[in-house]
Amino acid sequence: MQTLQNSYIKTAYTPAALASSSESLGAAIDLAQLGGLDSVVYLITTSSTAGAVTVAIKESATSGGSYAAITGATVTLAASTAGVAMISVKLGGPRLGFQKISFTAATTDSRVLSAVVIGTNPAQGVNGSTEAMRATNAGLLSRAVV
Repeated sequence: MQTLQNSYIKTAYTPAALASSSESLGAAIDLAQLGGLDSVVYLITTSSTAGAVTVAIKESATSGGSYAAITGATVTLAASTAGVAMISVKLGGPRLGFQKISFTAATTDSRVLSAVVIGTNPAQGVNGSTEAMRATNAGLLSRAVV
């Protein structure tokens, strides 16, 4: 179980209606602020709508730079489904200095979305052997771990 006492928590996407099929990006997350933490978890909340939404975590070397999708850090929120989804990303190694969450709707139907990012310390990071079971038990719509 992860404790939040020593975690970094920030709004990644302020609650808003996504009413277009164009991409909508969240705020830049400066990974330098997460010194000593080894992973981030994005929790996405969504309302129900007629169309699916693709959620991806993107990264860049600078906050104002060009953001590219992180391979494997993508989930699709199915149409007509409300709930919570999760994307976990290990830090270090090839990760660039800034991340943003990206939402792209399949249709122009309005869907309310929001996201928070939680940075966790090494002792509390993602554990692949139990993460799938915890996601199922928590009732998550979808999850990705990279």
